[in-house]
Amino acid sequence: MRILISAMILLMVSGCATFSGQTDSSGAAEKEEASLSVAKLLKFDDIPVPAGFKIMDAESFAFQNDKSRVALLKYIGGKRADIVVEFYKEQMAAYNWDAINIVEYEKRVMNYENSYESCIVTIEPRGGKSVIIISLSPKSRPMKAEKGEK
Repeated sequence: MRILISAMILLMVSGCATFSGQTDSSGAAEKEEASLSVAKLLKFDDIPVPAGFKIMDAESFAFQNDKSRVALLKYIGGKRADIVVEFYKEQMAAYNWDAINIVEYEKRVMNYENSYESCIVTIEPRGGKSVIIISLSPKSRPMKAEKGEK
């Protein structure tokens, strides 16, 4: 079953990243373009992944039924972490996800939610590449205080 899911994920995720790498008269490469496009095929229609990022099958899992979705999806691609952070800041809002907070240290952890779900996007730099970890789960419901308690 896991092999089947992995194969389906691999077939669903593809695309090419575009960037400009012009050189000046001294031959130094200019800074690569800061914007990324969304991959054409996505695991979930409302969670964007930058074009050119490949799924890490052995480290990914996704489950969906008619009531809920749960996933831990890992991708790797050749863009710097700061460019990927900007991609998610722009794209998650376009896909109707509300930003809750962003924690930036060595890794970048971006927390989003919609009406029913929570999505945590973690971006880890690896040399000149980035690893994206998407954690998706139903929103937890707050515990109701018992009567008489404050």
